[in-house]
Amino acid sequence: MNKETISKDYANDMIFELEKAFWDERGKGARFRLTTLGRDFFKTKCLPKLQSTEIDDMVRMIESVLKENGIVGGISLEVDGRLLRVRIEGCVHRPVEDRLVAQETKPFACMPANMISLAIDSKLNRPSELAEIKLVDGACQILIVLFEKKPF
Repeated sequence: MNKETISKDYANDMIFELEKAFWDERGKGARFRLTTLGRDFFKTKCLPKLQSTEIDDMVRMIESVLKENGIVGGISLEVDGRLLRVRIEGCVHRPVEDRLVAQETKPFACMPANMISLAIDSKLNRPSELAEIKLVDGACQILIVLFEKKPF
């Protein structure tokens, strides 16, 4: 079997064009449609390794998987009650966010942040929302809001 790969630049160009088209069509509503971005990756690569119900442990495991797959350089986390402040460094998709900002569109999708939200929902039965993405000092500052457990 021959494994062909495409360049990261090409992949990010396509992601940018898709995100920009979606934003142009849906505006701020687009961000609520991209919360599932990475769901299959999460189910196959992360969920089988997810053992702990501690948020910090879940983020460490996700960081490990994403680093192993060349997606991020590192993830740091600060938990402040219902707020998760996440710093993502060295993300392979950062050029997409930079291009959105250059076209005066706020970043609105983040696959690594989605992994964290999917883990919290899967292991803790708590919904969460990606509230903000800021580009700071070469990293992405992510704010995720946690909600109460879902009723059964």
